[in-house]
Amino acid sequence: MSMTEIEDGANSASTRERKAKRATAAAVFGTLVEYYDFSVYGYVAATLATVFFPSEDPILGLLSTLLVFGSAFLVRPLGAIYFGRLGDKVGRRKSLIACITCMGLAAGLTGLLPGYAQIGIWAPILLVALRLLQGFSTGGEIGGAAAYIREWAPERRRSLYISFVPSIGNVGKGLAAGVTALVAVTVPAEVMLDWGWRVPFLLAIPLGALVLVARLKVEDSPEYVENSAKQRNSDHRPVRELFAGHRAALIKVVAIALVQNIGTYVGTVFVAVYLSDVLNFSKAASSTIVLVAVLLAALLIPVAGQVGARVGGKRLLVWSYLAYIVIVIPSFMLIGLGSVGMAVLGLGLSMIPYALCQAGTYTTIPEFFPVQVRHTGVAFGHSVGAVIGGGGGPYLATWLIDTTGNNLIPAFILVLAGALGLAVSAMVRRTPENVTHLYR
Repeated sequence: MSMTEIEDGANSASTRERKAKRATAAAVFGTLVEYYDFSVYGYVAATLATVFFPSEDPILGLLSTLLVFGSAFLVRPLGAIYFGRLGDKVGRRKSLIACITCMGLAAGLTGLLPGYAQIGIWAPILLVALRLLQGFSTGGEIGGAAAYIREWAPERRRSLYISFVPSIGNVGKGLAAGVTALVAVTVPAEVMLDWGWRVPFLLAIPLGALVLVARLKVEDSPEYVENSAKQRNSDHRPVRELFAGHRAALIKVVAIALVQNIGTYVGTVFVAVYLSDVLNFSKAASSTIVLVAVLLAALLIPVAGQVGARVGGKRLLVWSYLAYIVIVIPSFMLIGLGSVGMAVLGLGLSMIPYALCQAGTYTTIPEFFPVQVRHTGVAFGHSVGAVIGGGGGPYLATWLIDTTGNNLIPAFILVLAGALGLAVSAMVRRTPENVTHLYR
C-alpha cells in the first residue's frame, strides 16, 4: 500500500469520526429535549392534579394525574411502529426530525392549556390528548437515537457513544427538575397554581427548535445508506419482517426494556412525587434532591458505558440487576429518614444500579436486530417495555403505598425488577451476531 493510500484512508477515517461525533451530538441533544419534555409532567404532577383534577381527596387527584402520565405509555408502541417504520424505510434522520417536532408541539401546547376552572371537563380531556401525542413521539425517539448512534459510532467506542443517549437523557430530566425547582422557589404557591407550572412546558418550544436545526444539518448513518441502496428495488416491509423473523429477539428486548423503565420511572420520575406527597418534603426540596441524583447518574452512565466496552453488555446488565437487589432498600431507608442530606445520599446510591442498567440496556438492545429492522425493533421493543414498566410503575407504587402504608414500596418494586432482570439475562445466549458487543 502506498503512502498516498494510507493518508487517504486516515483522512477518510478522520472525516467519518467527525461526522459520527456531530451525528451523536444531534441525536443526544434531541434525547435531552425529549426527556425534558416528557419528564416535566411528572415533576409538576402534584400541581397539575389541582389545576386539572380538582378534588376534595388529594390522593384521588394525584392518582388521576398519574393515570394521565401513564396514558402516554399506551401509545408509545404505536409511535414506535410509525417512526420505526419511517426510520427503516426512509432514514433514521427523517424519523428523528419528525419525533422532535411532534414532542415539542405537544409539550408547548400543554403549557398553553386552560385549567379545569376555565373550561371544565375539556381541560383534562385536552391534557390527555396532548399527553398521548407526547407518548406517540417518544415511542420513536429513544430507539431511533440508539440505532442511529450505533450505526455511526466507531466500533471500538460504540458502547461509550451509545451510553450518551441515557446519560444526556438524564441531563434532560435534571433540567426538568431544575427548572421546576427554580420556578417553585421563585414564585408563591398561588402563582405556581395559576401560571408558574406553565413555564417548564413552554421552554420546550425554543429547545425543540434548536434540536430541529441540529438534526437538519447531519447525514444519515453510512450503514443505513449502504443497506438502503441494496434494498432499493425490493419490497422492504420492516414491521412484517420484524414480527415474522425476529420474535425471539423482540421478546428479550421487551423484557430488558421493562426492567430498565421500572428503574427509570419509579426511581427517578415518580420519586419526585414520592418525596413531596409521601415523605412531606417541600416541592422545591423534592425537585432539588432529584436534580442532584439524575445529574450524578448522567456522570455515571458514560463510565458504565466504558465498563461495558470491556466486559460486554450482558455482564454489565447482570451487575446492574444484582446492584438493584442489594442497594435500593438501604437507599430508600436513608431517603425515609426525613433529612434532605440523607435523601440526597440515599437517592444518589440508588443511581449506581440505575446507571449500570441504563448503559447496559441501550448498548445491548440494538445488537439484537439487523440494520433493515433495527429502528423498528429497538423502538417497538423498548416502547412495549416502557408501557408495562414505566406507565404502570408510578401508579402501582402510589396505590400500594396508600393501601399498605409502607413507604418502602418503591424499593421493593425495584428489587423485584432486578430479580426479573436476572431471569431475563439467563435467556440471552451467545451467537455469532452478538458476540462482539454482548460478550467479552
